[in-house]
Amino acid sequence: MCIENVEIICIGQALLDCIIKGQNINSHHSTAGIADSITLSPGGDAFNESVILSRLGHHVQIMCGLGCDSAGDIVTNTLKENAVNTDAVIYSNTDQTPVAALLVNTDGSRRSINSPAYLVKFFKPDVSLLKRTQVVSLASLFRAPLNRPDTILSICQTAKSTGALVAADTKLAHYGELSLEDIKESLPYIDYIFPNETEAEFYTQKSTYSEMADVFLNYGVKNVIIKTGAKGCFVKNGQECFSVPAYNLTAIDATGAGDNFVAGFISSILQGAGLRDAVEFAMGCSALCVQSIGAVSGVQNRAQVEEFISKQ
Repeated sequence: MCIENVEIICIGQALLDCIIKGQNINSHHSTAGIADSITLSPGGDAFNESVILSRLGHHVQIMCGLGCDSAGDIVTNTLKENAVNTDAVIYSNTDQTPVAALLVNTDGSRRSINSPAYLVKFFKPDVSLLKRTQVVSLASLFRAPLNRPDTILSICQTAKSTGALVAADTKLAHYGELSLEDIKESLPYIDYIFPNETEAEFYTQKSTYSEMADVFLNYGVKNVIIKTGAKGCFVKNGQECFSVPAYNLTAIDATGAGDNFVAGFISSILQGAGLRDAVEFAMGCSALCVQSIGAVSGVQNRAQVEEFISKQ
């Protein structure tokens, strides 16, 4: 069901990450290897966004698919511990909860290994639940279940018909591919889109941030925020264009940095901030994220983020 006071609905993936940090490739025997640490952490774009948004003081509901298994229990329990509404979670007795292996390098960069469980074929978002909410976030655009043009369009049209803002965080698909042309009917409904620079280049086939942003804008997206990693981010809409530098810090683990950014941005917009201020708050959330292991270990509450930003 949809509870009355939901401010944000996050739609996309929730899963369990097995994070392997500091793998020592020179220490491998034929059947064993060594790493600095190996941890289990719930994750996935919709999970990360919803948890951080809840910690920032918002009423959040997640729409995702999980298996009736131990991994699904861990994800569900963590969502509930963080006061995220799970009434719209769909559970399967036959399909597994997605589990990803994340190989994190010493500089914080990472590589993931995934399985077909990522396709969550049993999960289709119920658009009838998209009522009385201020923001609908497509947290995993181009990945299941947001890899079907009809599903994306239905969500966007329903959200806008109720007056909600629509945000979309893009991803590179693990299985199958969609192009911007494939979802061109949905793009004019999107108020804010958040590709990283790799995704923006892939989907637009352009080489500069401004050219990448123009492709999205020409499809009807209202605001384009390109996450550029250690360089910060690039922002463009019909009226303004600017860049915001990243904080000067040492990244430990970049897992979930983009999701923390999006959560911080949405939170700031709901607080009435302008575009630049919302981006700067989002950068603070992302900076706190990369200084901890795991996607939701860094940001604990709004006061922490505000204090971090004030000290910079």
